Amino acid sequence: MIEVVIPAYNAGPFLRETLESVAAQALRPARVTVVDDSSTDDTVAVAEACAAALRDRIAIRILRNPGPRGPSAARNLAIRAEGPEFVALLDADDLLAPSHHALLLAAISAAPDLVLAYADHTVFGPSGTIQESGLAHSGVASLAAETIAPGVFTLGEGSFRALLRTGIFGTSACLFRRSAALAAGLFDEAMMHGEDTDLFLRMSLAGRFAFRREVVAHKRVHGSNLTHERNALMFCRGTVRSLTRLAAEDRAGRAALSAPQRAALLEAIPPALRGHLYAASRAGLGAYRDAAGMAARAGHARLAAAPRHLLRLAKHSLLHAARRGH
Repeated sequence: MIEVVIPAYNAGPFLRETLESVAAQALRPARVTVVDDSSTDDTVAVAEACAAALRDRIAIRILRNPGPRGPSAARNLAIRAEGPEFVALLDADDLLAPSHHALLLAAISAAPDLVLAYADHTVFGPSGTIQESGLAHSGVASLAAETIAPGVFTLGEGSFRALLRTGIFGTSACLFRRSAALAAGLFDEAMMHGEDTDLFLRMSLAGRFAFRREVVAHKRVHGSNLTHERNALMFCRGTVRSLTRLAAEDRAGRAALSAPQRAALLEAIPPALRGHLYAASRAGLGAYRDAAGMAARAGHARLAAAPRHLLRLAKHSLLHAARRGH
């Protein structure tokens, strides 16, 4: 029993193809929920047309997100509603391989303590395939893994350590238990960037993740992606927010980290802060003040005084002032 959750903002150009890829599943979902996030284009009209055209293969419901804008609130709206045991996330511009549901359901069913299953994905753009393997790009493909069942593997606690460094799988290439997401607190609705890894980190504390090596999803790259490189600063900020909050919850006794997980988290925070300070030093004084404040609150104020960051910030400020002078 699977529900596909699709947050959609101005997704009119892509949504039909996305929904058709769901309808082409070898194992069809019980329900598909499209959550319109205050779109200003024909997203809702496309969703309604697809609901009628594809009704013999999939049941599509359309919800409107009344909360804060962004994929977090849109996804939470659907996940909070009573529904099938398993949830598959799908971005409104991505495509699923026909085997997505069947392979991931078999993977998450391989052991009772599994809370999430994921598999490989490709990345494509207008000119064709850009990246053949997301698991190779994230490094998961080269990590030592335990075999749970034929074709099904786990990193054990290594999933937590890997997530501290990067998003290890595509959001559209996973399937998880609704109850596990609810217990972990769902998506942080204040986050627009890195919110998926933030939730997956918290979920990984409750049980193991399984993975398969087959490609089950295709991520589309275009100029409007939230993951566009122009949003690098916000992704760095989201990572710092996620890690420092988890550390604070651990100190307060609200997060069940093992000793190795705690050590890995504390080790990951300084590099995340340095990455944020680097990106902020290229964005201007306001961004750098924000990053320096986050570093100070995390107990690493000295990182903001690194000469290389300050020199980069000064150079940016001088260039910006010169441009304004012209």
